[in-house]
Amino acid sequence: MRKIDANCLTIKDTYLTYSDKFPQASMTALIRAAALQGFETAACTAGVAPQQQLQKVGLPASCLEAPESFIPYAAFIRLLEETAFAGQCADFGLRLARHQQAYLEGPLTVLMRHAQSLNEALALGAQYGYVFSPAMRASLVPVADQPTLVDVTLNIHSGPPGSCAQTTEFVLLGILHVLRWLTDDQVQPVVVLLPHAAINSPQVYARYLACDCRFDATFAAVRVRLADLSLQLPARNPLLLQMARGYIEHHYGSAQPLLSDKVRIMVRQRLAMGRVTQADLAQALALHPKTLQRRLVQEGERFDALVDGVRRERFVELLAQPTRPSLAQIAVMVGYSEQSALARSCQRWFGRSPSAMRS
Repeated sequence: MRKIDANCLTIKDTYLTYSDKFPQASMTALIRAAALQGFETAACTAGVAPQQQLQKVGLPASCLEAPESFIPYAAFIRLLEETAFAGQCADFGLRLARHQQAYLEGPLTVLMRHAQSLNEALALGAQYGYVFSPAMRASLVPVADQPTLVDVTLNIHSGPPGSCAQTTEFVLLGILHVLRWLTDDQVQPVVVLLPHAAINSPQVYARYLACDCRFDATFAAVRVRLADLSLQLPARNPLLLQMARGYIEHHYGSAQPLLSDKVRIMVRQRLAMGRVTQADLAQALALHPKTLQRRLVQEGERFDALVDGVRRERFVELLAQPTRPSLAQIAVMVGYSEQSALARSCQRWFGRSPSAMRS
């Protein structure tokens, strides 16, 4: 398997599309209907008719009986938000996440559980994440001012902050469940970062998440100790890992690289050459700019957000270099013509200046 970049800890084998076996995956962002396990129960406890809510967002009732099928990710987001609103149930996403036992017992997490370490398990989860959803992208991001910590992040939705709070909380609790399940509760998350204001009481978050929460963060993540990535998994078994990998590739097909991954590589190569534009990259990829834009959206990405993410990763890498380039040099190397532009971005990324980050 491919390795995690040692400098910035970003998983390179991010979630991959499954469009060869399921052509509809190339048309829209998708997620397995297995994510709806327990939806009927959760909706009923919120006083909402589950079939009516499915119909409102254009999902057939039959999807509840077909967990292996794909459903539109946008419809899944709407379903959670509108069901929470209809039932005045602020913890609906968290309620639904409690019912995801089938996900923990699915082929992807079984594969991850037999990995040697948590680090390897997360890389496998990213590499084969298309089994569950090509819409979600996992990565590890270092905490710039706390080198002993790392954020397990997931690209959940590219809309305005707070526009999918239920889905965000559903996914974050799912990450917590997987981390604890893989390690038999050896991992103790430091904090959960939520990119929206609190929509539940502290007591509710404590009951579901069982760790500290930080709201209005710049992205969604579960923050853990860097040392936890080296944890040896209790169920590790090389033979069973190979069997699980073979099962996935036989039944679900081999992973095909995402277009957004190709774009990331090209952006990284061209940052120091000056302004990186969507039109230039589309030409290099022999695509019309609108085609490039449409396909990135299908993968849950936006070009400007993608470039911004690459710049942030590159900035962290350059700060860590022993040669210590000047901030003016770093600004050029991450694609800015002026150091002031780097300062504004750094404030947005980390809430502090580049010089404070360096200190």
